[in-house]
Amino acid sequence: MAVVISNLDGRGGCDERHPPKTLHSRHNSANFYFVTESANICAAHGLRARKREATRSAITSAARRFTANHGLNGFTIEQLCEDVGISRRTFFNYFPSKEDAIVGHLLDEFPADAMAAFIAGGQDTGGSDAGVERGPGGLTTTLLRALFDLTVSMAEQLDFTRENVHALIKVMKVEPQLMIKMMGSAEAREHEFAHIITQREGLSPDDPRALLIASLFGTMSRRASQTFFSEDNVHSYADILAGHLAQAQQFFVFSKLTFEGTR
Repeated sequence: MAVVISNLDGRGGCDERHPPKTLHSRHNSANFYFVTESANICAAHGLRARKREATRSAITSAARRFTANHGLNGFTIEQLCEDVGISRRTFFNYFPSKEDAIVGHLLDEFPADAMAAFIAGGQDTGGSDAGVERGPGGLTTTLLRALFDLTVSMAEQLDFTRENVHALIKVMKVEPQLMIKMMGSAEAREHEFAHIITQREGLSPDDPRALLIASLFGTMSRRASQTFFSEDNVHSYADILAGHLAQAQQFFVFSKLTFEGTR
């Protein structure tokens, strides 16, 4: 008989990076049965998680579109639910208010395949020649490029026009509660982004470097967004962000420090 432990993540799903472990096996047939059952459980958890994330993302997308077109008070939660195809009760299972639905969840904005590629890029596959290249501080040398690719994929998925953004910004200026909510979410999103970085790089959850990287890259990304959505811009978001990162890299690489701080 086999005893199998399924690695469940904090949301009740399965951690695909750590397959179920067989602690003891007496019969191969029994072992196969339990491993198969465990795999089925993981698949079910993963499917439910993906459905929840898809629903949550659809709610946020519709909420932003309605707000841009009609203003925060120009539509009801019932209208939003009808557009998404969910019940009012389901809406409140995901968000406590329209404002929270508009802010959304950072992870929903990243395409699943792009997120998987980002995480996988920092994983050592074993073997003397199979590990990823890391710098003196232990971070992968491809991290900056991976952050760029992930952010560009998110921008392409959002498919938000300049008109949509300008309308949403206009609404936020006249809706104090929405502006406060958006400003308050910025710090939370940096921590979410930092958590993604720790997963990729194999860092401890409280490693300060992850939050510093998330903050610096977030600043570059926001600056690129402001330029991209300006009325006289003719360049792609990817080109603008790449230019900002190149300028920042030159500044940090070629600037000489005469002191050392804490790390």
